[in-house]
Amino acid sequence: MNSWLSVHWTDSDKILMKPLILGAFGKSSKVPGYTVQARDSDMNEVYLEIYKYAKSEGTIGGGLLVWQIMGEGMESYYDGFQIVLSKNPSTANVIHNQSIRMNALRHPIVT
Repeated sequence: MNSWLSVHWTDSDKILMKPLILGAFGKSSKVPGYTVQARDSDMNEVYLEIYKYAKSEGTIGGGLLVWQIMGEGMESYYDGFQIVLSKNPSTANVIHNQSIRMNALRHPIVT
């Protein structure tokens, strides 16, 4: 994943000279060997890479989106990628920590 992010960030910054916008990412609970801890670890790894690029003042966009945060009672929409924050406090903490890191950067918006 780090290699994929690096290549896309470099292309965005050096070739396209446009912000990198990453639509969505996730880890399916339907994959054999899935654990919440593995998902949290993977999310944290991706988030730290995004933070690193954003901190370097490159052309990273506003971050990246998780697929998918849902509320309780939406079980009929579960696709294996669902994150119900009230049922997954460790994952909520990973997302919260990334929000704090990204907010602390406070890069000015250039128009």
